[in-house]
Amino acid sequence: MLIKLPDEVVIEVPIEHMAVKDSIFIPTLKPTETRSAIREVGMELGIKLVFATKIVDGYFGIEFWRVDGLK
Repeated sequence: MLIKLPDEVVIEVPIEHMAVKDSIFIPTLKPTETRSAIREVGMELGIKLVFATKIVDGYFGIEFWRVDGLK
């Protein structure tokens, strides 16, 4: 699914294909706004996500995991 992030970047995030316990890291300088955008998409799909702000391989961003949902 294409998602426009608050950083003015459009990225492909395969949220609809995530299984429970799958995670995705998104580099961003606006973690709060990015988290809100991703959470909104998850809610539209009926998928519950949890988030963490972190640095991975020197990149600051958010990581999120699927923890529950309809699929």
